[in-house]
Amino acid sequence: MKALAYLILTRTKNKILALRKKPGLMILYAFILVFIIAFILYQIFAPKLSTTKMHIDQRYMYMFLSGFGLLYLFTFTYSGISTGSTFFTMADVGLLFVAPISTRKILFYGLLSTIGKSMITSIFIFYQIPNLVDTFGFGFRDIVSLFIIYTVMIFFCQIYSIGIYIFSNCNQNRKNIVKTLLYVFFAILIIATYMISQKEQVGLLGAVRLLVDHKLFGYLPIVGWVTMFLKGILTGSIVNAMIALALFLVSSVLIVSLLTSQEADYYEDVLQSTEVTYQRLKDYKEGKRTSSNINRKVKVMDNDKGLQKGKGAISFAYKHLLEMKRSSRLIFVDNITLFTVIGTGIAGYSIKNEWGSYVILASLIYIQFFITIVGRLKLELVKPYIYMVPEPPFKKLVAASVSSLLKPCVDSIFIFGALALVGGASILDCIFMAIAYSSSGAVFLGLTLVYQRVLGGQPNKVAKVFIGIFLMISLFTPGVVVSILISFFVLPESLQFLSTLPYSIMSLLAATIMFFACRNILDNAEVSQGM
Repeated sequence: MKALAYLILTRTKNKILALRKKPGLMILYAFILVFIIAFILYQIFAPKLSTTKMHIDQRYMYMFLSGFGLLYLFTFTYSGISTGSTFFTMADVGLLFVAPISTRKILFYGLLSTIGKSMITSIFIFYQIPNLVDTFGFGFRDIVSLFIIYTVMIFFCQIYSIGIYIFSNCNQNRKNIVKTLLYVFFAILIIATYMISQKEQVGLLGAVRLLVDHKLFGYLPIVGWVTMFLKGILTGSIVNAMIALALFLVSSVLIVSLLTSQEADYYEDVLQSTEVTYQRLKDYKEGKRTSSNINRKVKVMDNDKGLQKGKGAISFAYKHLLEMKRSSRLIFVDNITLFTVIGTGIAGYSIKNEWGSYVILASLIYIQFFITIVGRLKLELVKPYIYMVPEPPFKKLVAASVSSLLKPCVDSIFIFGALALVGGASILDCIFMAIAYSSSGAVFLGLTLVYQRVLGGQPNKVAKVFIGIFLMISLFTPGVVVSILISFFVLPESLQFLSTLPYSIMSLLAATIMFFACRNILDNAEVSQGM
């Protein structure tokens, strides 16, 4: 155990010392730490401005937490069926798996490492302290409890995914059993929601609120346990909170017992998962498409080979369209489009008020930011091929951007078509919101070029996200302010559907300026760190 403790301490020390060579990253981490501490101190010492302020029903927080639980349950179940999860890195494999150390101690080391990573993953909750306080009336104890249970959920899902993988590995019948149980679980939730809606004569959103607040819901795996814990803390029922933690703990012990049983080939299973995770991370850093099909045979049609229809710069546009055709029969329509349409439809059906559609639009644009920054243009810019084609740089840049410019346009048709279909907004409102969504996609594409110009092809991901959010706020704020002012003081009620038009115009102008400023980015191949 001394060797493992030394390894943990040495790695931690080396990561801290490595920051001396990265002053920019050190400043960023210091800013994040100060930001979190300031929020915590504000919550502890700031006087209560209003003791009579009305807060949103806390059952909405149960819904949010249960939604994350459902997402992780689905994601980690399918991950367990295919590749599983892992507690280790390839460095751990090289150092520990061949060392004369007990397998149980190595597993304990992996569990501790995963707990640390889960806590880092959950730290974003502290950035929501103002929202949690103002919206739900949370106190410091409630916020810390939310952080704890979210960390526990992330940690448990890692163990759960490994357990599913060991249980179903190389056994198609067991994989089918796991899938069937998952579908039955979701079917039970849907049926229960429908029955509550009919019995209580409430809408979909009201039925879901009643469902997550039901006592029996708290005993459902993952989704119910996290809700039971938070509900117990908020209502002062410590017994319920302890029951939820006990369910997580007992389930974790059972899965770990499976990992260490004689029948389970723990090293072999975890090694496979670690290799897959390592390869995906390596592909991402090198600007390649992530390897989700490792060791899987893919049948490629003869007529889908090569770039016969592409010539010169336009070959990049044709290449992207060909890749999209291989991943989906409907070009530009993929799983992200499908999930977004479903989510928008549910939100539009549940939130039918004057400002609900604009809240949905803002949420969609925020999600679009994270999708676009790892899009096809970014992956193309870190490869050497686009720099070697003897064509004008701006022509190549436009050709490589075509698919990324068209996708949000196509997505917006389906997304806001669904919003209009469920009655979340009028047809004219949806048309101009679709234009706003598409123009936002052009801005994010321009930001991709700015990242490449200023930060290089592979900046630190944390820095990239924070800088990206800062630039996004800086670019979008003027358009949002102008749209709000025009909506309140200029447009009559009959023309309110034009309220997003100023935002769209200013977004397209900002995107044009960024493209023009970076028009010669392909003149210098050294901006690509992926070469």
